[in-house]
Amino acid sequence: MEVLSYIDQINQTADVQELIEQFGSQLQKLTHEDKLGLRALLSTYNYLLETKEEWALLRAVLDETPVQPSKELDEAIAILEEVDPDAAEGLIEALTAQLRHENARRGGR
Repeated sequence: MEVLSYIDQINQTADVQELIEQFGSQLQKLTHEDKLGLRALLSTYNYLLETKEEWALLRAVLDETPVQPSKELDEAIAILEEVDPDAAEGLIEALTAQLRHENARRGGR
């Protein structure tokens, strides 16, 4: 399940391309936990954009996350600092599909 299949052509931004170059077309270089964290952070980011003015992903992490991100998740956050909300939704969809698939392979949880 490649990330770009979940993101409309118009929303395939430079930051999404950089994320794919850094972590693979299926974000396979991120751990299961990192994918869970990135999905949660992107959801929080989009929520905060809807409910408050001017938010960046890093600020959402610093203000709203109770745990310290891993080095890889921290790198992904830096790449996606000003990600377009529609691209973030596509990434959330891709991460959800990947996590569902990974959970099925692991026998669920």
